[in-house]
Amino acid sequence: MKPTILVVDDTPENIDVLKGALTPDYTVRPATSGAIALKIATIAPIPDLILLDVMMPGMDGYEVCRQLKENPITRPIPVIFVTARSSETDELHGLHLGAVDYIAKPFRIAVVRSRVATHLALRHATRQLAEQNRLLVEERHLIESILLKMRQTELFNPQYTRSLVSPVERTAGDLLLSVFTPDQRQLVLLGDFTGHGLPAAIGGPLVDFILHDMAQRNLPALPILQTINQQLCARLPTGIFLAAALIEIDPQRQQIQLWNAGLPSLYLLRQGAVHREIPSSLPPLGILRQLELHSASLSLEVQTGDRLYAFSDGVIEATAPDDTPFGFERLLDFLKKTSQDNCPLDQVLVQLTAFTGTDTFADDITLVEIEL
Repeated sequence: MKPTILVVDDTPENIDVLKGALTPDYTVRPATSGAIALKIATIAPIPDLILLDVMMPGMDGYEVCRQLKENPITRPIPVIFVTARSSETDELHGLHLGAVDYIAKPFRIAVVRSRVATHLALRHATRQLAEQNRLLVEERHLIESILLKMRQTELFNPQYTRSLVSPVERTAGDLLLSVFTPDQRQLVLLGDFTGHGLPAAIGGPLVDFILHDMAQRNLPALPILQTINQQLCARLPTGIFLAAALIEIDPQRQQIQLWNAGLPSLYLLRQGAVHREIPSSLPPLGILRQLELHSASLSLEVQTGDRLYAFSDGVIEATAPDDTPFGFERLLDFLKKTSQDNCPLDQVLVQLTAFTGTDTFADDITLVEIEL
């Protein structure tokens, strides 16, 4: 089907000249006034391009262009002014209203045909890009929905935990899992994949499956962590890895064993004070196939009422307008208070919003409290 050109000019002779020049390659629809042009522009087939005279009685071309650009139906149609008014001021005014080009009268047919062909090609390319973008958005939403379904496991057990999860995008790169084994050990994993959004979320279902599957087979934490690391190395592309902490709590909740692989320090609080800081002792998972997990593990005796806190770096790296990070000190002040007063963890978002001046953060934010 030929592209459709709407030619708007109050002089029929000008319309005839343009129609004769364009008809071999295009379907030309004439309009002798601005009012008629506005009606034709909304009737199917919608014009692919409009050649618009400026100086017309009643409604001039500038007003026609303004109304075309206010209407969502006609806004995308490229408008080329064809006029004897060719001063720089006139051209700037037309371009400011949304026109894509200016052709001065008396026009040359070759120039008109060339400009029309160029802007139709640009219009076609714009439509193609818009359609490709629409398809990509649809595919992204589908993949996000699949990932969310895969991560919404009914096996998550929040017992003894309080958590805050605030993702940047619909699918988060942060991961928080909690499960009890048949012998009543609790395993809690907090992970932070590289980046955020869809690329960072792709490994989540794999880690989720491994942890729950091996926990239900009553396996210890160490081989579970080994398997997660090996599978991430084998299945994820280079550059995507997982900073993670795995905590194993014995059935009597008197002893914990944990590994910190690339996360910020974990903190064990006792009676509102920091009892133990547990820094990272391993590289993130998914980088090296062999990790010294035996020597990197930490066993701690704990008391009733102790609180263990783990968090992703999105919390401490949130920045104020002057690029000052929120940091460990401010977070620890909050954790000391919440461990005593049991205030909601989402209050940290209130503090982050006040500190950064925005409620939109650059990275996923995850914080978990484990009651011992």
